[in-house]
Amino acid sequence: MYRFLFFLFFLFLNLNVLAQPHAGHNMNSGKAAPPSDQSPHSSQSKDDARIAVNVPLEQQTRIGLKVSKVEKRDVVRTIRTIGTVTADETKEYHFHTKINGWVEKVYADYVGRRIRKGEPLFDLYSPDLVTTQEEYLEARKQRDPTAQEIAKAAIDRLLLWGVPPSEINKLKSSEKVRTAVTFVSLADGFIASKKVVKGMYITPDMELYQIDDLAHLWVVVTLYEYDVTTVSVGDEVELRLPYDPDVIIKGKINYLFPEIEAETRTAKARIEIDNTDQRLKPKMFVDVELKKDMGMSLLIPEDAVIDTGTRKIVFVKTGPSSFDPRKITVGPRIGNEVVILSGLTEGEEVVTSAHFLIDAESKFRAVLQTDNVASPGHSGHSTK
Repeated sequence: MYRFLFFLFFLFLNLNVLAQPHAGHNMNSGKAAPPSDQSPHSSQSKDDARIAVNVPLEQQTRIGLKVSKVEKRDVVRTIRTIGTVTADETKEYHFHTKINGWVEKVYADYVGRRIRKGEPLFDLYSPDLVTTQEEYLEARKQRDPTAQEIAKAAIDRLLLWGVPPSEINKLKSSEKVRTAVTFVSLADGFIASKKVVKGMYITPDMELYQIDDLAHLWVVVTLYEYDVTTVSVGDEVELRLPYDPDVIIKGKINYLFPEIEAETRTAKARIEIDNTDQRLKPKMFVDVELKKDMGMSLLIPEDAVIDTGTRKIVFVKTGPSSFDPRKITVGPRIGNEVVILSGLTEGEEVVTSAHFLIDAESKFRAVLQTDNVASPGHSGHSTK
């Protein structure tokens, strides 16, 4: 039904064309009529050719034709997206021992627990630790230089195995072998992963803890492909929590990932934020807003642009009833408008409504004109 009505409307719109005398049938002369100055460009295909059209004022009213002026103003592009909070990978600490042994006691005993640098993690019994402590104490009793070298080597070996200086000081002060040596955390943060349990046998290749410093976090955001060229490292952003939009958290983009995801045609960017108040937690979602100053730019409504597949055009009002097709180059989209890089000047008027009807009329006239130019011999008909 809608196709039939559109066909009738299109036919009505072009009656004035069909009613004109055929350019090839000159009733007064046997010479062919000269081609129009607005004939389609020779490099364009027949289907893509367009020429200027005239639409009477009363017909403009009937079809709801509207125009909008090309404006030049200072443009601020706003990009809104979603980000996922993650731990700062440069602030992660993975704890391994450098010696074999059995866990006697666990102090840091659950995931999520806050741990401070120097706090105990677990007690470890290792025959090698016991033997080295005994070697140190025996050498310490001797006064000769060789024995002192042996004692120093024993202490160095304990340090290389990761025995905390506090445990070594206890050994020196008490002069007693400690069968279970306490190992401590080497970083502040929260326990993100825990593999150690009481009584287990551990080796250097086993990761016992992962400790994340959540005072400094990353937010990984998703950007559409057409936004990537706008965003730069160092751009300031604002983050809001979905459940508390009044709270604004400032951050900066510190890294743009080097590839586009093929399935979603999106890219990733990373934001650094301080989180000393522990307001944000890893895996949380946040709303991200970035504002980019684009400077003075020409803008037209997005609805005015016709995308033919090979180029983008608009119809420019050049007189009360005349409209010319114009090829344009567009930049980024700003809300419901687009930035014009070339093809238009400030103050010109472009069609924003019913332009597809104008486009159909323009293409139809271009086809007729092309056919007339291509068949000059047909214009030799005369009544004389």
